[in-house]
Amino acid sequence: MGLLLAPPALTGEFCPVSLWRGVERLPVRPVAPAALPPGGLRAAFAASVGELTEGVATIGVAVSGGLDSLATLVHACQVADGRRVIAFTIDMTDDDGRSSVAVVRTLLRSLALEHVRLEVISPEHRTAAPWSALGPRRDALPELNAAVAARAAELGVGVLLSGDGADELLGVPRYATGAIARRHGVRAAARYAADVARSGPGVMGEVLATGSSLLRPVRRAGAYWAVNWPEWADPQATAVLAEPYRARAMAWARAWVADRITQHAEAGRSWAQADAHDAFYPHDLLPAAGEVQEASPYLTQTFLSAAWALPLADRYGPHLPTAYWRCKAQVISL
Repeated sequence: MGLLLAPPALTGEFCPVSLWRGVERLPVRPVAPAALPPGGLRAAFAASVGELTEGVATIGVAVSGGLDSLATLVHACQVADGRRVIAFTIDMTDDDGRSSVAVVRTLLRSLALEHVRLEVISPEHRTAAPWSALGPRRDALPELNAAVAARAAELGVGVLLSGDGADELLGVPRYATGAIARRHGVRAAARYAADVARSGPGVMGEVLATGSSLLRPVRRAGAYWAVNWPEWADPQATAVLAEPYRARAMAWARAWVADRITQHAEAGRSWAQADAHDAFYPHDLLPAAGEVQEASPYLTQTFLSAAWALPLADRYGPHLPTAYWRCKAQVISL
């Protein structure tokens, strides 16, 4: 249990080991990139949704109003072939004071998906999330997600799909200025550099990443870690832990960091490749919040193998009108 209170598990939000003997966690295993199908990433995503909904009479999709879950809903409707599709959304208010329900209704109308039944879950209808031997739940709203699952079960939903994993898997990595310049041109690279200037190490990080290509793999990986994860360069376990547990947790954390750096060095990853890898791994699947099977088409072997085959520079869409859209280019393409 003490390892949960040690960085990077605490701030990286993952469970380092199973808390119980005989119980295995549900990590997403590394997959080998596969050649993209003729229809590209979109075809791979459609195949993933098809696999998850095969034999299901009623398809549920948890929709937040964001792009990730919207792509899942669009493809669920395309493969439904007359089957019922139900969208579930929690009635929340965003930072701008807008209702998520209003956003979802607008999206359904704009995409001609009015035939989709919309189930709105009130924040007052909280349901206790089921206990799981896999460890503490890491979803932000477990009681509301459990309420969604309970309503889905009442309506006979066979599988509840989501957009989980999209950001981590398809997000544009840092340190990709050089790769984008080579693939899309100098103007695209300049736009990318401006977009990432306000995050992480910013433009200086991009400059350092360019120079890191001259370093040997071990030094390149160590320099990447120091710049990208400074708070984990010398991880310290929280003082909440008493001895000897604090020392043991700290020893584990430092060993984990050293192993991570070694992995990057042995794989010969560039800073951009290392950042893309660290954005996704480790990635644990969430246990179902109720009786209905839950899954994300972004996390199947079919889609993962295709997504990792995509050049990192192609995750960025320099032609799109806003920084947010440019960094969500592949999700928009779905």
